Amino acid sequence: MLPILYPPLKRPPGRPAKVRRKDPDEPQTTERLSKRGVEMRCSKCKRIGYNKRSCKEEVGQNIPVKRHQVGIPTQQ
Repeated sequence: MLPILYPPLKRPPGRPAKVRRKDPDEPQTTERLSKRGVEMRCSKCKRIGYNKRSCKEEVGQNIPVKRHQVGIPTQQ
């Protein structure tokens, strides 16, 4: 009777993870910052509580837009 073999390993798609050997004197802990307490703000209407994807407002409704008018001389 033949022994059962493992299935062949398949590499997952995507960029391989970066593996770097640390020096013995390099600190082993890696502290990461959390986003706890950060308020979500919409980049369209600048209101707090949701993001651009779920925004129901029209673009630029709360933001005054300065437009350059052609033919009017600028003060210098």
